[in-house]
Amino acid sequence: MEDFFAIKCRNCGGPMYSHQATRSFECAYCGTSEPWGEGAAGQDSIVKFRHQPLQMVNGLIKLPQVSRLEPPKESDWYFFKPYWRNMSLAEWIVNEDPATAGEFERATTVSIPCPFCGAAFEGESTQSVFECPSCGNKIGATDLLQPGTFSKYLSIGTGSEYIPDQALPCRISEQQARANARELVRQHPDLFAGHSVGDAIDNQMVLAYAAVSLADLRIIASYPGKKLQKETLVLFEVLDWVYPKTRMFDLSLMNLLEPWDFSEVAPFDPAMQEGNFRVAAVEAFAKDSVIIDNLALKIAKNDAEEALGLSKKSLRTWTYNVRKHTSGLMLVPIYYFDRPASDGREGEQVRIAVNGQTGRAAAVVFSETRETHVVAPLSSTLHLSGESTVHATPIEIRYVKSPFLHEIVRIGGDGGSGGAPQAETKREGSLREEKVKKQGFFSKIFGK
Repeated sequence: MEDFFAIKCRNCGGPMYSHQATRSFECAYCGTSEPWGEGAAGQDSIVKFRHQPLQMVNGLIKLPQVSRLEPPKESDWYFFKPYWRNMSLAEWIVNEDPATAGEFERATTVSIPCPFCGAAFEGESTQSVFECPSCGNKIGATDLLQPGTFSKYLSIGTGSEYIPDQALPCRISEQQARANARELVRQHPDLFAGHSVGDAIDNQMVLAYAAVSLADLRIIASYPGKKLQKETLVLFEVLDWVYPKTRMFDLSLMNLLEPWDFSEVAPFDPAMQEGNFRVAAVEAFAKDSVIIDNLALKIAKNDAEEALGLSKKSLRTWTYNVRKHTSGLMLVPIYYFDRPASDGREGEQVRIAVNGQTGRAAAVVFSETRETHVVAPLSSTLHLSGESTVHATPIEIRYVKSPFLHEIVRIGGDGGSGGAPQAETKREGSLREEKVKKQGFFSKIFGK
């Protein structure tokens, strides 16, 4: 990159900022708007929400799905095997996308002269839009800042043709993401002791846009009954739930970063994104069903334990329904890094991510014998719209009469009966440790 230009207003000379939703540069001083130009993506793919309320008949809940309850099965999808899960993101890219790995290696640091104040600063050759640290103005790279174009440097996976054309905007700066990650580590010193997470936060954490799909999730699960009851039935709902469409980032960790606010979905043009970042494309061969199975089962077990005091290990049978939202394929921003097992103690691996929209930090620390999840609380000042991820409070239900009519026995957390389940965003932090299910002799041999 040799030519740079100031992104400034022709009307008043003030700095202009890239605005994804309007596909334009907008002046912060006089409000002048200038379209990006030909090639910018359209705006007709914004999400259309398809929420389906519970069907009530004379105060009873109708749940035909109960007839399909079956024992949960451990997924045999080979990418859940330790050999694959234990790979770091860098190892993933080398194995799955060597062309992009080579592009990453050839990325260079460039010197940018600021057209506004004259100061010089450094950036990455993969960037299109820069911000001068001295005066705060925006600067564009002439050979990269073309609407609708996509740099090979940015794409991880199957290629730019599989990049969703809409995304949630990144609201958290790189500095704030690092601060949130450090605070999570500070609050749980024993968990991260012996791992070089400090250096990794400073030098390896990068912004990435991960492909996800948006849906409503409804789960029914059975547990052993109490006293004369044969079983305890529980109903779960997660509204505006996202599940990954890429395996490049740890699936369990992605599930910990919610909530996401989907009222902010906007068209995504990678050429107009600021800073240094990566994009993980949709993986066409990643099976939705096995990813949903894996994540939904964890939700059922953990929510039942937290809200109703039921042992997650005692879940007997279950079923779920996923209601996908129209045009619900999108990118979400995360700051991410991982550490290999060789970096720390006792073969443990560490992965930390920060939600680029809300700032929530989460981590997964795992080995062959245990797995620990830790989530930071959300900021008390964070406002979320009505179209954000919420977990309905789990409710215990009991069959009453045909056709599939159930009454509410108790609502999780309050021990009462009657009423309706409450839906709320999970704002509190949490720490959860689980023992990893041991592999059999043949699984260890053929796990790869």
